[in-house]
Order: sequence, then C-alpha cells, then structure tokens
Amino acid sequence: MTPTVAPNLASATASRRQFVVGVSSLFAGKAVLASGAAASTRRRSAVRGHDVDVVVVGGGFAGVAAARDSMKNGYSTLLLEARDRLGGRTWTADFDGDQVELGGTWIHHTQPFVWAEKERYGLEIEETPGAVADAGYLIADGERIRLTEARYAETSEAWRLYHAEARWIVPRAWDILHNREAALAADRISATDHIERLELSSLQRSYLRAVIAIMANGQPETMSYLELMRWHLAGGGFLPTVEDSVARFKLKRGTRSLLQAMVADAGLEAKLETPVESIRDRGDGAVVVTGAGEEIQCRAVICCLPMNTIADVAFDPPLAPGVVEAGRQRHAGAGFKLLLKAEGDVGNVATYAIGEPIDFVMTYKQAANYTLLVAFGKDPADLDVDDGDAVQRALRAHVPRAELIGSMSHDWNGDPYSRGTWAVYRPGWVTRHYDEFQQDRGRILFGSGDHGEGWRGFIDGAIGGGIRAAQRAKSLLG
Repeated sequence: MTPTVAPNLASATASRRQFVVGVSSLFAGKAVLASGAAASTRRRSAVRGHDVDVVVVGGGFAGVAAARDSMKNGYSTLLLEARDRLGGRTWTADFDGDQVELGGTWIHHTQPFVWAEKERYGLEIEETPGAVADAGYLIADGERIRLTEARYAETSEAWRLYHAEARWIVPRAWDILHNREAALAADRISATDHIERLELSSLQRSYLRAVIAIMANGQPETMSYLELMRWHLAGGGFLPTVEDSVARFKLKRGTRSLLQAMVADAGLEAKLETPVESIRDRGDGAVVVTGAGEEIQCRAVICCLPMNTIADVAFDPPLAPGVVEAGRQRHAGAGFKLLLKAEGDVGNVATYAIGEPIDFVMTYKQAANYTLLVAFGKDPADLDVDDGDAVQRALRAHVPRAELIGSMSHDWNGDPYSRGTWAVYRPGWVTRHYDEFQQDRGRILFGSGDHGEGWRGFIDGAIGGGIRAAQRAKSLLG
C-alpha cells in the first residue's frame, strides 16, 4: 500500500513538478527480527499446549507497546500486523527527499506515555515552524482575515469562554466520568451546539467552528462537546499549551524511530502481512486464526485494532454490541491530511478556514528554495487530492502566492486497516458505549488507543492503551 503523490498540474513545466516518491516502510517483509514463518524459530510458551504465551493483534503503537511490555514481563509474545509495515496510523515516509509523517505526528510533555518513551530511548525532537507562525489568518465568508494581536486575543477569549465550565464538568482529565452526570450531559450535545449557548462575536464563532473541524478532522457537528473538552483539559486547560500539545513538537527521526527503539528493546517478533480472521477464548487459553488459515494457540490475546475495523474479526465470545455498533457507524475522524511542497519561501504561516476544502494549513519546513506545508480537511469529498489543479486552488485560498510543486497523502478512510483518521467520539457515544469500550472478555484483552482516558486518539493514547493491556495480561497469566 502506497500513499498518493500528486504533481501540480498547473505548474509551468512537467520536469519541475513531477518526481518519484519512494515510501520507506518500517520493517517491510513478512517477519520482523525473527522468522514468523517458521515455528521452530519462534519463542514458545513454557505452558504445554500453547504455541506462545501472548498474541498481540495490531502493530500500531498500541500493539508494539503491548508486545514489548509482554516480552519484558517474561512472556513469549507474537505480534501480528495486517499491513506490510508497523506503525498503524502513523507512517514516516519520504517526500521528494524530505522526511514527513502521513499520519500521527506530534508529541508533547503533556502526554505522559509517549514523552516517557522519548526520554527512555533518548530521542530528539524538532519543532514545526507553523506552530509558532509569523503570520496567522482566518478565512470566513470568503474573507482572509489577518489575526493581529488584538484579533488573536479575541479568539483566545472565545476559547476561554467555550471552556469556562470544563474544570467543573471534568475535574480529572484522566477520569472523564468522575463528575458523571455533568460529563454525560456534555457528551450528549455536539461541540458546535455549545457555541450557540455563548454570546460571541462573528470572528469568535468562525474561529471556534474552524478549530472544531480541525480537531474533529470531520464535520464539526460530529464531535461531542465532551470530546473537545477532553482535548482542552488533557492539554493543561490553556490554549497555547493545547496548541503546542497537538501540533508543535515531533520526533526528529520520525515516529518510525520510536517504533524501531521499542521493537529492538524487547527483541520483538512480528509477522507482517498477516491479517487475523478470528479470535476465540477457549477457557484455558485462546486461539487466533490468521487469514492464511494458520491457528496460533496462546494463553492470552491483546487486541489493539482500530475501533473502525475490529468488527471485521470474528470473536468468540462476541464483541459487546456497543463496540460493533460504534465501529460500523465509525468515529467522526474521517477527513484528510496533505503534505504540500511549494516553490520558494511562502513564509511561516498558519491559517484556519471555514467554508473551504482545506480547514487548516501551516508551515512544516522552510528550505532554501521551497516550503513544505501540512494541511488538513474535514471531508475528502471537498477535495480530490489527486487533482493537482484542485489542490493548487485550495492551497491558494490559504496562501495566495503559493506555487504548488507536488503533494502527498494517504487515504486513511479507504485503508481497510484503519477506515478513518484519529478517533473522535460522536455526541452520545460516552453515554451509550463507554462502559463497553475496552471491556476485556476472558482471555481476550483490549488495548486500542482509540479508547481509554487522556490522549486517546493520539500516539500517547495508543502507547498507554498497550501498556495497560500488557499489565492486565500479566495479572491474568501470573
């Protein structure tokens, strides 16, 4: 599976605009570190009748964290991943000689699990220029408004007013239902419904709607009020820290570098290109059946699949009804992410928009003769990312003098192993489904980063979900 690379069809010459992009897959091939194809090379379970102690299904950050910790806890562990690479909805790739991230990217010290891993392995970070832009803009009703210091203060006040009750509704960001009735009331309305309760200026309303669309990576009314509140509180309850938490610091050598460190640390065995068909709890253990028909007998399974794909696997006992219902409806994260290469230096900018195909653009890298930008949009139907002319027009709404060289993206919605971008809960989901999400079922444990407390939907939430599941497996297996 490769990302989409689109040249700018509006450029002057084909020789300048067209180039070949090679994607560097992490650990490409059917097995990682040990031969998954040969049972004789696999670390076997010490318990009679089991091939391995723990099988981890899903090789994103959650699965890699769960497998690493299970190995370090002394259990023979096999990680199964359907793709030809590890990383899940993160993907470090090469874009015409530049390292970029097609999926999850940013980390921060407000995010305890991923920051601890960065410190554990001594990984360096670098900053994204646009997170501290020289110029900011808001596009609303076709007008491109410069966010002067006074206007930025006005939009910051909108954010403060929006979250005025947040610390009362959710006094503990990592225990979202601590004030249960108030939290559930906030869950039942959309993030945009709450805007209508407030006395705001036109600029403030436009800003909030734009930010909600960006954070939802989908239609703003599909994100619950409680969900946006969670982002705010996990980020310290202060707008600049929230912004830094989600879009400023990234790993200097890519998300791939952290995955490599985690895999090497435990000497993990992972089988790639190995989708799972079924998982069955048989009382004293579990059986995992792969798409190729291989049966793997184990003492426990840790399932770290995305919520939008988990129902593709047959479970015995069956998944909780709410898990199946939510997965089939899909979470609200259904937009797109684009990496854009523009001629020359277009400046260090960040722009928000409502009513445009692209909701947000910011500078990703400034080089001597070109600029990389990262862009997000709420609906793939609004922009054909393969159409260079359309992408050029969409970019120029944000950066009028930008001359597009090319773009790069991955269709996370069409990807059968994700079917969406980052997980965003819809209004009412906590009320209806929260008690069923991540509910272990006997020997089958769940550790997806799409659920849980704090920074779920982020790299941090995925690592935390995997770590917690591995600890529960340790308690189960003794």
